[in-house]
Amino acid sequence: MNYVHISEEYERGVEEFIQFSQRNAINSGHDGAKIRCPCVNCLNGRILDVNIMREHLLCDGFLRSYTTWTWHGELLNLPCVSITEEYVGSTMDEVVHDDVDDDRLEDMIRDVGAESFAKAHGYGSMSSDAETPLYPTSTNFTRLSAMLRLMNLKTINGWTDKSFTKLLQLLKDMLPEGNTLSNRNYEAKKILCPMGMEYKKIHACPNDCILYRKDVELLKSCSRCGLPHYKLKQKDDDTIEDIEKHGPPMKVMWYLPIILRMKCLFANPNDAKNLRWHR
Repeated sequence: MNYVHISEEYERGVEEFIQFSQRNAINSGHDGAKIRCPCVNCLNGRILDVNIMREHLLCDGFLRSYTTWTWHGELLNLPCVSITEEYVGSTMDEVVHDDVDDDRLEDMIRDVGAESFAKAHGYGSMSSDAETPLYPTSTNFTRLSAMLRLMNLKTINGWTDKSFTKLLQLLKDMLPEGNTLSNRNYEAKKILCPMGMEYKKIHACPNDCILYRKDVELLKSCSRCGLPHYKLKQKDDDTIEDIEKHGPPMKVMWYLPIILRMKCLFANPNDAKNLRWHR
C-alpha cells in the first residue's frame, strides 16, 4: 500500500488484493464482479465494478489506515482476553439475529430525545412522520422510514442530488395516489434534518490553506495563496463590485462539535455498550 503507484510491487499488490476480495466474495455467495472500493476517495463507501476499482487504486491509492481488510473478508485480529463462552455466544447471537431491515424508528426517536433536535418543532415533526403511512394502505413503510431507506441507498451508492431527485419523482408517480413521499432531494433532507446536531459554519480557503476563524476571521483573502475570502459580485456591465460589497464565502466547512457527537453516540444504552475500548 505504501509503494509508489507506478512501481511493479504496487501493481502486483493491487492484483493480489483484488483476487483476495473476489475469492472471499464468491465464498460468501456473491459473484465478485462488484466490490467495495478502498481508495482514498471512496473510503469503502462505494460498491464498484472490479475494473473501475482497479483504476481507482492504481491512480488514487489505498486508504492508508485500511490495514485490516474487514470489508473484503479479512477477519479482525482481536486481542487475547479472558472471556467466557457464554458471553461470546450471547453477544454473537445478538449480532446475528439483529434484523437489519428493522429501522427501529421509535427507539431512535426516544433515545435521541426532544432536547437533541435542532429545532423546537423538530421532535413533533419527526414523530409525526414516523407514524404517517407512505400511502393510505401501506403497512410496511412510513414517510420517515421510506426516506431513511432511500437516503441510505443514496449515500452508499454515491448518487448525486440531481439523480436522487429524479428517482424520487419517478417513485412518487409510481406509488398510489395520496402518497406522502417527497419528490425532491431538498424536501427529503428537510424530513431528516430535525434530528440533525448543532453545527458551526466556518469559512475556508478554496485550496484548504486556512480556516477563517479567530485572528484571521476578518481577512479578505487567504494569507498563503492569495485567493479571495468571498465571491465578488459582478455588475450588469461585467465590472466587479468593490471588495467590501462581497458575495457569499468561497468555501464553507460544516463543523459538528465533538461533545454533541459523543452524546448522540452514547444516547442508546445498547449502542453505548459496543463503544467501549475493548483492547
